Amino acid sequence: MLVKGGHLPGDEVVDLLLATDAEPLWMQAPRIQSANTHGTGCTLSSAIAAHLALGLTLAEAVQQARSFVRSALLAGASVKTGQGSGPLNHGFAPVVMRVKPCLERMSLLGAM
Repeated sequence: MLVKGGHLPGDEVVDLLLATDAEPLWMQAPRIQSANTHGTGCTLSSAIAAHLALGLTLAEAVQQARSFVRSALLAGASVKTGQGSGPLNHGFAPVVMRVKPCLERMSLLGAM
């Protein structure tokens, strides 16, 4: 279970990861001042799932996901998108993907 502290007051954000097979893991970082915090929880959970799919341990996945969310918050802190709370900047560091076409799948689709 990940207990998030982002909505609590203070200059530090403290999260706690609890798992049955590990010691409690406390994680803290300075709070990032931004009005663009919409979607941070969904982004965090998606990033954790993505890192788990890549084979990281739960603790590693949570730490990497927290780092991604912090970077996205920093990148989007000065962006103005309408009224109220805006989204964090998910596209702060685009990566060129090299994908090889699957010949078998292409032939099934009639592309060959």
